[in-house]
Amino acid sequence: MPYFKQIQIILFASIGCIWSSGCSKSTLETNIITDAITNGRWIVEQFKEGSIDYTSQFTPYEFQFENAGTVTAYKNNNTTSGIWIADIPTRTIFSQFPLTNDTLKKLNDTWKVYNNTLTIVEANPTNTNRSAYLKLIKK
Repeated sequence: MPYFKQIQIILFASIGCIWSSGCSKSTLETNIITDAITNGRWIVEQFKEGSIDYTSQFTPYEFQFENAGTVTAYKNNNTTSGIWIADIPTRTIFSQFPLTNDTLKKLNDTWKVYNNTLTIVEANPTNTNRSAYLKLIKK
């Protein structure tokens, strides 16, 4: 879906929320962020752990986040299911791929989002014993 169309959908949803029920700022923010995450597929543009760059291992994957808290990793004709939970006030996202390979296991953590737009997310694990960097971009 073109970027402009995504913005239109989010704005109309936001205006509808305000007019129909007087949504709180928190509810509105949560709806906008959830819509941005769940609308379209994402790819890993960069993934580093410590000084090792694992980006190439993620190259064949695309990720689709769903409103119900599920995430699907697509690789060629195969899919792997996981879960995700966003905590908007703390700017964190928990992700878990329970039955998976070593590549997707690298995503199993709670991630602190420190930079984001409607098409980019940059995050580090909240676990201070783990040094990693994740950059997702909307496909």
